Amino acid sequence: MKNSKHALIALLALVAASASSAQSASDAYYGEVGYLSMKFTGNSSVEPTSKLARFVVGKNIHENLDVEAMAGVTVSKADWASSSQKGELSATTYGISLKPKLNIANGTEVFARVGFSHTSWKDDYTGGSSSDSATKAVYGAGIQTELSKNIYGQLDYMNYGGKDGWKSKGFTVSVGTRF
Repeated sequence: MKNSKHALIALLALVAASASSAQSASDAYYGEVGYLSMKFTGNSSVEPTSKLARFVVGKNIHENLDVEAMAGVTVSKADWASSSQKGELSATTYGISLKPKLNIANGTEVFARVGFSHTSWKDDYTGGSSSDSATKAVYGAGIQTELSKNIYGQLDYMNYGGKDGWKSKGFTVSVGTRF
């Protein structure tokens, strides 16, 4: 686990260095804030859905490719209940990804995200608590459309990884700006 964290940090540094050295007229930074509904599925019938604020900072490195750093923190814990217990689940996630994209209309594009993320969760339940985390491949797809010259809206669905029978996936609605 410790080596995977170091590998993620090294990958982040490599991509950041590559992105900052790329010189083109289309260099542009952007930032997004979104509302992520992250659903946890696993070996039980309980499937809690935490609500997270997701923040993305990205850089356009080619007409059809961006590099992004992402972080998400719980803003609303998922309440869950089974026949014998009840609890609250919170989650965090952070990572880095490449975002290939393609214009499909004037001001509208479809995109994919492929990278790595570290996702962790904590479950406070009747009589105790448990937590776990995983650093895994992250992938997904979405659509983005311009609302004005520098403001855009976005909808995406992402798989944030999993471990030992649990998986985390979710939809995000976000708004972003270029600077």
